[in-house]
Amino acid sequence: MLNALQNTPPWVYALFVLLCYLGIKALSPTRESRTSLLITPPILLAWSLYSLNLSLHPALSLGFWLVAVLVGSAAALLIFSSKDVRLDAKGTGLMLPGTSKTLVLYLLLFAVNYYFGYEAEVHPQLSKTLPVMLLKACASGIASGLFCGRSIKFYQVFRSLKIPPATNP
Repeated sequence: MLNALQNTPPWVYALFVLLCYLGIKALSPTRESRTSLLITPPILLAWSLYSLNLSLHPALSLGFWLVAVLVGSAAALLIFSSKDVRLDAKGTGLMLPGTSKTLVLYLLLFAVNYYFGYEAEVHPQLSKTLPVMLLKACASGIASGLFCGRSIKFYQVFRSLKIPPATNP
């Protein structure tokens, strides 16, 4: 285990520190822009999809990944609350209450990618087997789906807060 930590590239530690910083920052109220709600999911989905090994049974891997993304998105819609979410002063983003859920989500995403990267380096033959590839597709899909579901939830809240209430004559 110590050998794995010693052989981890420095950029991985930098990414870990950044994710911890952002997650700890999310413990207090934060501003989430409309732009970040729109661009984060496609970036994470592309990264997740890119990380899959589609050389063995690509249709099966994609199918497992897609179902996992949907499951993760549905879970995020249930996990993340819109309570106490409000528009920022400019009306261009949301003010989110502090939560530990974001920190857990960042650490989950990091752990999934670190684990499978480690396995690919230490056991390259095992990491190319169908069960491990499908497990990676599911884990990566759920982690990405959680981010997507969170963004979808808060974007819906943003849109509903931007629409002025209808006035009755």
